[in-house]
Amino acid sequence: MTALSHDVSLRLGAAKVAVGAWDQLSITHDMLAPTSPWTVTLWRPSTAPPWPETDLWPLTVVDAPAEVVVDGAVQVRGFIARTEVSGARAGSPLTITGRDQAAQAQVSDADPSLSLRGVTLSDALARLFGPLGTNITIGLRADDARTALAGMRPGAHPSSGRRARRAHRVDHFRVRPGEKVWQLAETLCRRHGFLLYTAPSADGVGLVIDRPAYDSEVVYEFTRTGARDGSWEGNILSGSRAVDVSQVPTSVTVFGHSAIAASQDARLRVTLENDGLAHPRVATSTPARHRYLRDDRARTRAVCEQRARRELANAMASFDVYTAQVQGFGQRGRLYAVNSMARVRDDLTGTTGDWLVTQVQMQRSRQGGHAATVRMIPKGSLVISPDPDA
Repeated sequence: MTALSHDVSLRLGAAKVAVGAWDQLSITHDMLAPTSPWTVTLWRPSTAPPWPETDLWPLTVVDAPAEVVVDGAVQVRGFIARTEVSGARAGSPLTITGRDQAAQAQVSDADPSLSLRGVTLSDALARLFGPLGTNITIGLRADDARTALAGMRPGAHPSSGRRARRAHRVDHFRVRPGEKVWQLAETLCRRHGFLLYTAPSADGVGLVIDRPAYDSEVVYEFTRTGARDGSWEGNILSGSRAVDVSQVPTSVTVFGHSAIAASQDARLRVTLENDGLAHPRVATSTPARHRYLRDDRARTRAVCEQRARRELANAMASFDVYTAQVQGFGQRGRLYAVNSMARVRDDLTGTTGDWLVTQVQMQRSRQGGHAATVRMIPKGSLVISPDPDA
């Protein structure tokens, strides 16, 4: 198999000084977890001057701007979150870790004085993220996000033909002290039937408000088939399929809230069984794993039921997972991008069909070259639907 290589650079500081030589690199995109973390390790021999004497040192202070670029396509635009320098007889490594510009929303409290009721979903997100002072594009379309991450020309990536309805009005929603910006934003989007994740956009980062792209064109293929001589052919270096119920409830019970109900009142109580466990790799007799939730924003039985469905959907997103490691960061001129469809045929694990890419990890090292680990879930397994009153 021919080794694949990519042009990868780290741009540091306001001047975007390019650093193109290092020992290890890791970039992770995950549509179910935000901020696209990356790590770069640079190494100097013990005989070289120490890191504080280099021109690179002033550019690697925490909170300094940074970009990671692959084949000319910006993969992460954000800030340095952590630096670590160490030394031993063999040499001195400098490890730099960063996240995208939306990372601060995970640790920043939302302003409790914000009024969100009655505004559109996009306006609500703009009000939540506005105080952070970050260059954020609200409502980046999933098609545009895939185009940016895949390193393709605008309009060149197959379009799903869908547009998220972000004009929905927010109702029955107030900010409580201590709630994080990202937590609230994700809750709002899920209530309205959308996923929320990030991708590079313009000179900042975009908030993607959309649904799983099950109806988009299949753009990647992962294969491992048996040859007559007993060997295996295809582009999969290693592949595994995991079915895991350890964190999957068999039922979810949601207690809601009404203006006349006491905190102990169980009149707003809905229980849903997990039908997704009717799976060929699950025993017909399943031990009970109950989950109980209270949602003060659920004021009707219908909303309680939808809250239970959302909890089951979140759990099932990690229930049946196929992971493939392949050479290179993409296929046929496209870098791997989350929320894209892939076709899998792995005879060794018995995995076939169309799968949704939910996580991409790009890794580069001197020993292993360029490789990607792609995490996928079966088409249709992640269900996102709005609350009845959203």
